[in-house]
Formats: sequence, C-alpha cells, structure tokens
Amino acid sequence: MILKGYFDGGNEADSTQYDVVTLAALSGTTDQWRPFEAVWKTTLEKHKADWLHTTDAVTLNGQFRRDRGWDEGKRDAFILDCVKVVERHIARKKTAKSPGRPGLYPFTVTVVLEDFIKAREISSDVPKDATEICATQAVNRCLEWGKDIAHADFYHLFFDQGEPFRGHISDRKRNPKALKQLPLLDRIMHIGESDCRYVPALQLADLFAWCVSHKNRTPRYGWQTKVLSLPRIDEWLDYKLLVKPLPATANLVKSWNLPRRRPTR
Repeated sequence: MILKGYFDGGNEADSTQYDVVTLAALSGTTDQWRPFEAVWKTTLEKHKADWLHTTDAVTLNGQFRRDRGWDEGKRDAFILDCVKVVERHIARKKTAKSPGRPGLYPFTVTVVLEDFIKAREISSDVPKDATEICATQAVNRCLEWGKDIAHADFYHLFFDQGEPFRGHISDRKRNPKALKQLPLLDRIMHIGESDCRYVPALQLADLFAWCVSHKNRTPRYGWQTKVLSLPRIDEWLDYKLLVKPLPATANLVKSWNLPRRRPTR
C-alpha cells in the first residue's frame, strides 16, 4: 500500500510581505486519489478552466482574466463546484451519528511570522527558517496518518515546484543519522516536485493553503467558509507555541548537522 501526500504553500516565509505562511498537505491512497482526480477534471471541463490556482482566481489574473470571460460570479461558481468535489472525497471520523468514511486527509500548519521571529530571538532551539517547521510538521502528519489509519507500507511525497518545503525533507532523507533515528523516513520512496497545473491534488492543496492563510481576513468568500468548515487538522502556531519547542527534538535535529538554509526575515 502506497500513501501519496501532496504539499502546497500559501504565502512566503517573509514577514515584510506576509503575516503568516501556511503549508497544506493532502494524503490518500491511489484508490482514494483516482476518483477524486476524475471528478475534479470533469469540474474543470464544465467551467472551461485549465486548472485551479486560487490566488489567480481571486484576483482575476492569469487564465481567469476578465478578457477571457471571467468575472466574480463565474469564479465563485467554479470554486464552489470544486469545493463540492472535495466534500465528497474527504475523510470523515466515525461518530455516534455517522459511520464515518475513509478518504483524503487534509492537514494545514500555519506559522505566524512576526511571532516566529520573536520566538527565534528568545530561544536558540527555534529553527531559523519557518518553512522548516511547516514542512516537518506536515510530513510528520502524513506519515502518522499512513501508519495508523491507511496502513501504508510506503510513501510518495509531491511538492509544488519552486517552493522551499521539499528541501527540508530531502535533507533528512539523505542524512544517515536522521534515517537511523526516524525509521519512517526509510519508508519514503519518492520526494519530488510537480507542476500544479497538471496535478489536481496540488490544486486542492493550494485551495486549502489559500483559505487557511487568509482565514482572518473579512469578509470571507462563501466557498472559503465551506473549505474552512471541512474536517481537517489545523495547527496555527503563534508565539506561545513557537517559543517552547521540545528541547529533546531540537537537540536531536541539531545533532544531524543539516545544511544551513536562509533564515526567515
């Protein structure tokens, strides 16, 4: 059994431009991804869209320009139909009123950048780069879901191209000490980049990342409210959480002597 995880970021880890950086991760087996992708592609065809890139859609840029026939109403109808596809394929917990169902598992992790920089100044155990926190938290959730729920044997991880998150996981995968101390890393058989224009799963991750990274802005779009109401695990890391990393974990990572990366500013 192979679990496939797809990762896409919202905003950049740059406090001079953004308040937060978010990484969204969607995990599922091949049997769960295949029907989702088929319906997603049908939805794109229905609305004559090549793909969904949420920022372009919101700002009516790129393929969503007005001179190509798009406007706010058409855009909102398109994204709302995409959200309906997600609703049909997302995993749901078993409750007293519902039997639950297997499906795609969404996880988002967000770092408040101003708080991150303050915490980094206080504690040397805080990583230098906020994207490291996002990447390691998201991949850890993916691995845990695969082990405990999907009973996966191996993992294939796909990151949107040109983003910094993949590098942190590749560093650990190539590090003998990390492999020895984190056995699940050895189960990761692929860590790659993909073009979101051709990968519906990355378009879905992009939608979650945009909705979560903009959740404190008002008013919200109707489709955004629906996305935020879907079952998922959401970690929102502010100062009180960032300033107290587990010392054992921080010391373990330091012992690996991973490559240095540009600090978040």
